[in-house]
Amino acid sequence: MPGATRLQLIAALLVLVVAASCTMSSEQRPTVLIGVGSTREQILLAALTMVSLEAHGIDPEPVNDHSGTRDLRRGARRGDIDLFWDYTGAAWGLGLRQDLPPPDPVESFEGVRQEDADTNGFVWLGPTQVNATLALFVRASEVGQQDRNLTTLSQRLSAGEPLCADPDFIDRGGGLASLASSYAINVEQLHSMPAGETDAIRWVAGGRCFAGLATATSGAASIAGLVPVEDDLMVFPAFILAPVVRGATLEDVPELDDALLPVISLLGDTTTLRELNAQVEDGVDPAEVAREALGVGKPTPDR
Repeated sequence: MPGATRLQLIAALLVLVVAASCTMSSEQRPTVLIGVGSTREQILLAALTMVSLEAHGIDPEPVNDHSGTRDLRRGARRGDIDLFWDYTGAAWGLGLRQDLPPPDPVESFEGVRQEDADTNGFVWLGPTQVNATLALFVRASEVGQQDRNLTTLSQRLSAGEPLCADPDFIDRGGGLASLASSYAINVEQLHSMPAGETDAIRWVAGGRCFAGLATATSGAASIAGLVPVEDDLMVFPAFILAPVVRGATLEDVPELDDALLPVISLLGDTTTLRELNAQVEDGVDPAEVAREALGVGKPTPDR
């Protein structure tokens, strides 16, 4: 993400907090420190959280400049942040240093939830129904609805239709080789082209590639008119999205559980988050996206 764009998105969150502070009653409200990751998706999730918490009488305070799962988790362990959003697959591998994140969503969530509670005192709430795992995207006009699964797509890949994917995914044993093995893709005929997520989306949209690898919640893919293909054999590891709270914070502010329910309910499938991400990707203020999605009006200062 370009630096200027990221700063604009973070500034939008700060505007939301300043506006929210103007609506405070004389009664003391609890303050919760929200860890904000560096991606557009993480900034959107922070905005959704802040809107919902404010509506439930909790003052959210963003803590910015966290690069990803490891950094957010370190901040929570230090007590620098109270709440952050995480993905089970990322927490499994990067946070808890476990091998082979499971593809089953329930197993993934329950495993991380228990381990994090025992090891770090973190409480995983929810979860949402969003699985932000990897996915292959194709042009909607290229593949009919009934054929949007990897079992069917594998036949076209075996016939030499080009696949754009991250070089690491192409080269490592647990990446493309695992996918090809599970779906019986003919590796002799498979035409893979190294491409980062941005190029993969652009090249699929432009017809240079038949399919491209991206995150299942990619707003850029949605804007480009691409659709994800179902991983019907569940090869990709689950990256179930959920809010994570320090246990001590939840004890002090038990109403956090209810305050997060509107966001968890909103994120009832992966498509919903992908479409919200597309709005932010398209330049809409993430705070505005959050307010509209949750049906919460813009805070107005008391006069």
